[in-house]
Amino acid sequence: ASSPVVEASPSRWSRDPLIVAVIMGNAPSASSGTDTVLPAKALEKYPPLPEDVRGKPRSAVIGGSGVAIEGKELFSVATPFGFVVNVSFLDGAREVLFLNRHLCTHVDSSSGEARYAPPHEVNYRALVWCLHACGVKRVVALSSTGTLCPEEIPVGCVVMPDDFYMVKPEPMTFWPHPAMGTFAANEKDGHVGRIHFAPAIQDDTVWVNFRKDVQVMLSPLRKKECEGLHLGRGQKDETWPDHWETGKPLSGRPCVYVNTVGPRFETRAEIRSYRDLGGAVVGMTCGYEWTLASELMIPYVLVSVVDNACNGLSSHPGGALQEYLEHKTKITEVTAALVKALVAGLASEIK
Repeated sequence: ASSPVVEASPSRWSRDPLIVAVIMGNAPSASSGTDTVLPAKALEKYPPLPEDVRGKPRSAVIGGSGVAIEGKELFSVATPFGFVVNVSFLDGAREVLFLNRHLCTHVDSSSGEARYAPPHEVNYRALVWCLHACGVKRVVALSSTGTLCPEEIPVGCVVMPDDFYMVKPEPMTFWPHPAMGTFAANEKDGHVGRIHFAPAIQDDTVWVNFRKDVQVMLSPLRKKECEGLHLGRGQKDETWPDHWETGKPLSGRPCVYVNTVGPRFETRAEIRSYRDLGGAVVGMTCGYEWTLASELMIPYVLVSVVDNACNGLSSHPGGALQEYLEHKTKITEVTAALVKALVAGLASEIK
């Protein structure tokens, strides 16, 4: 049987071009991640975020498979790049928005439930544009990573990468959206971002200062919920989880997040090459988010939990994958503590 898909009124269309009038048609069993309409069941479960809520300045936390948020109102947001569901808030004042990157851009058309999207399927453009549409002015992203340097960054560390390396540096941009400028965002032309820029540079004082703010929010956890975690080389209790002090990396080298393609884990040869290139940790998602947030001039700070040593570097008898699986429970506990601290810090900073 065909599944109904709901459109909004013409006045709503003028503000949000991707929610359209009632259509009856054949729907696939699962969304592609770039669909411009939501099945009726999904709209029932994830109603559109009210207009009066969207424009309020706020912060955002992006989580992954290790972050679970329950008991919150769930909304949807239509963007020029596809819908986003499972939009929720981590505080009563709705000042800290939350998205789970793996459970926000795809839905099952039969049940209306958000379905898991592996790293290569996540619709990063819709995800990040959703943040912009919701008034987000700064983002903290949590990620689960593998260490390329277990002797410096042992399993059980939390680090704040200060740079990233794209294994497959394909174009990741909002261009040619008319709100994007070239070398500058011209406000009089309605620009909200620009496409020619260099991310993660130390001259970006807004980003550097926000990194410091996040470090201050999280450092008390080191002696509380996260006391059992390992310190990486160069990390100190007072500057944890960062490894920078007075503008220099304490370990003598930057903490580079290597973004691989996924969804498979890396080969031993690949890991050796990433290590030789100066990588510190490996993930599959955050370079895309970091690029797009930076294009929109939204400061993006990454906090990575190290849950396994990469392929060929693990001393675990079951290898890197088994090490990761065994650390999943601990990761969930750590990320819950990180989220709690971030909510308190980010909400107070907005005031």
